[in-house]
Amino acid sequence: MKPSPLHQYLEYLRLGHIAEHYEALAREAAEKGWSLVDYLQRLLEGEYLARQERARERRVRSARFPVVKTLADFRWDWPKKIDEMKVKHLFRLDFAEKKGNVIFCGTVGTGTMPGPRLCRVA
Repeated sequence: MKPSPLHQYLEYLRLGHIAEHYEALAREAAEKGWSLVDYLQRLLEGEYLARQERARERRVRSARFPVVKTLADFRWDWPKKIDEMKVKHLFRLDFAEKKGNVIFCGTVGTGTMPGPRLCRVA
């Protein structure tokens, strides 16, 4: 079966996410009574998010990290002295908006005795 002109345009423009999802999303839009603008916005949002994810993956690959760990993988039960609530508050990045710094203090190495702690947010 010959691909439709629309599909050819989407491939040429490298809009892979839209090419893959536009038909299913069009059916959902018709069922739920979305406006054309809502349908278009959801299509473009999907393409935007897919590109952001691919860019993130590309940056991680080019960094050649031996192991990729996220904050979701962090073990809050070790070291024992870490203040989980303070660290999670840092995830909001309020200090960056204020052009501040965060300093973690602790021993060199594994973080055992006395263990890392948040010394200062300046």
